[in-house]
Amino acid sequence: MDVHAIREYIPALQNCIYLNAGGIGPSPKPVTDTLIRLAQQISEDGPDGMAFSREEFTCAKETRAKIAHFLGVDADEISLLRSTAEGFDIVGHGLRWEPGDEVIFGGGDHPAARAIWAILARRQGIHPIRLDLRDDSPEAILEDARRLITSRTRLISLSHVTSENGLRVPARELADLAHAHGAYLMLDGCQAVGQFPIDLRELGCDFYAAGAYKWLLGPFGTGFLWVRRDLLPSVEPSWVGAGGTISFDPETGAWEPLPTGQKFEFGARYWPVVPAMGAAIDFVSGVGLDAIAARSRALVTRMCERLSGQPGVIEFAPRCAALRTGMVGAAVRGMEGKELAARLQARGIHLRANRGPHGLTGVRLCLAFFVTEDEVDRAADAIAEIAASR
Repeated sequence: MDVHAIREYIPALQNCIYLNAGGIGPSPKPVTDTLIRLAQQISEDGPDGMAFSREEFTCAKETRAKIAHFLGVDADEISLLRSTAEGFDIVGHGLRWEPGDEVIFGGGDHPAARAIWAILARRQGIHPIRLDLRDDSPEAILEDARRLITSRTRLISLSHVTSENGLRVPARELADLAHAHGAYLMLDGCQAVGQFPIDLRELGCDFYAAGAYKWLLGPFGTGFLWVRRDLLPSVEPSWVGAGGTISFDPETGAWEPLPTGQKFEFGARYWPVVPAMGAAIDFVSGVGLDAIAARSRALVTRMCERLSGQPGVIEFAPRCAALRTGMVGAAVRGMEGKELAARLQARGIHLRANRGPHGLTGVRLCLAFFVTEDEVDRAADAIAEIAASR
């Protein structure tokens, strides 16, 4: 991987040390060029191509196919969305629930993937049950999940990769556990897509939702949902409007949804972001997911080694190497995460404050493939200097 050549395609990297791909990834030129080109086309030719959802303008069909290929599934199982939260809301509100149904969710899940279960507890009487993810081994996570699952469990809902410290759950084993108890597995892929190869058939999950604007480097406000084909009829659309239907009778109000994932796509959208999302998939795929995963793991190892033993510095990457991805959490003893983040921002290091174990707050260091070894060292040294001055 020629990292310096890749960085030439990402202008933001010339101005800062960017360690926040887990928040919003810096879009490469092919993504922004697509947005600019289509915005200019709208300005010069009028918005008809967007208003009438013409494929030559929206590239919706083409982009669904790219997403499907990227995930090892079929294009008609894919819905083009705006965020992870939208995918979880679609599935949560679309399934039929009975009072007392249980949903096991991850204690480290982002609100985008867990707020829906609180809403359904209030509205439908379901019981959300928290699973705290231990980071010492995949077997420990499975052991805890086995203790929680019951005959009333309807769904296990977890982050494929957590947003706190990059812990990657044993998805295949969790899918097998859920299915053995007649339950489903839904994964939040927001911190996973763009970090390593993903084959949803091999993972065995039933629903997968992700934003495309983090590690995948797509435009802000883009994402997708995958629903396993045989489960599409079981998830009813809860938000409807123009689009997503085979037919709609304006006189009677009768409507028939499409049988594909497109049934969840409706209403006005700013279509230039869709082909731009496709451009992001092309860019990341061109770099190579296996190479990206290997590089991020190496950068994480380097960061952990640099932080280890520094007085006052606490590092909280997953203890088990098999659970690690491209993310490291770090804290300075006695300092709030927001203060540490602000001090690092002042040094040109872009990241965000973060939660750690046992109520600890610190910062999240996202070591994407475009980060250099020198940037890792500079960030680690900055944290050590701040801790020493403390």
